[in-house]
Amino acid sequence: MGLLTGGLMLASLTACGAGGSGSEDDPSATPTTAVPSESSTPTGEETTVPDISPSLEPSFEDSSKPGSASQTTITGTIASGVESGCLILEYDGTVYGIYGSYDSSIVYAGAEVTLHGAVDSGMMTTCQQGTPFVVSEAETAS
Repeated sequence: MGLLTGGLMLASLTACGAGGSGSEDDPSATPTTAVPSESSTPTGEETTVPDISPSLEPSFEDSSKPGSASQTTITGTIASGVESGCLILEYDGTVYGIYGSYDSSIVYAGAEVTLHGAVDSGMMTTCQQGTPFVVSEAETAS
């Protein structure tokens, strides 16, 4: 039975290799290749893919609203945050985490300051307290 099965497999393979034309011994027979029909080719219409790359914009909010990326001035007393090395300032009922480049002889826990900068509510921080406020300029409050 093994010889019969082997012979059938060989006959099947030979028929497949000849392109199914049935003329296994004809050297002029060429295998056929499937060509896609016109219905499977693109119609020329372009497909647009939405841009889903991450944005580095600090805020998409209206710049006239508090918490937007527009320049803001806040005044108050700097306090230590709950995390080591973090500074916060409460202004108008909102707690702000203080970030950015500023003079540490002006901005420190207990100092009365006026800070100029921008809120960046999308900023990731390690302080985990307050709305991030990125300082562009700091001065002693008068």
